[in-house]
Amino acid sequence: MTEEPTVAAVLDEEWLARFVLFRKWIRSDQTVRPDAFIPYPYPNLSVTRHLGLTDSELWDIGRDVADARPATLYGRADLQAVNFRRQSLAISATPRPRNHANVSGWPPDKPSQKIVAQEIAALAVFIRRP
Repeated sequence: MTEEPTVAAVLDEEWLARFVLFRKWIRSDQTVRPDAFIPYPYPNLSVTRHLGLTDSELWDIGRDVADARPATLYGRADLQAVNFRRQSLAISATPRPRNHANVSGWPPDKPSQKIVAQEIAALAVFIRRP
């Protein structure tokens, strides 16, 4: 039996990236809309940890995420893990794919998720794809 590799817990000060795959997730002033952070209908929001990655490696992961859909990678929304936790959300690192984490503990309905996502989006920094 193959064991899953262990992964370090996500620390509050860690930076996380939410890849922006839809143009409608970006406002004209280059800020991120709350919709980028709504997991509905899924229970978890997928993010990528910056941990140990170069900027180039982080963008490579973003391109892989977009290609798997398929979708267009417009950029990423970066913020620290503590900003999710302040909204009573949990972050769990996963062994695969590399540097992946799930943000869980969302309210079950989309309108309630949007309220939480508005707080998170207000703190996110949008970085356009190079």
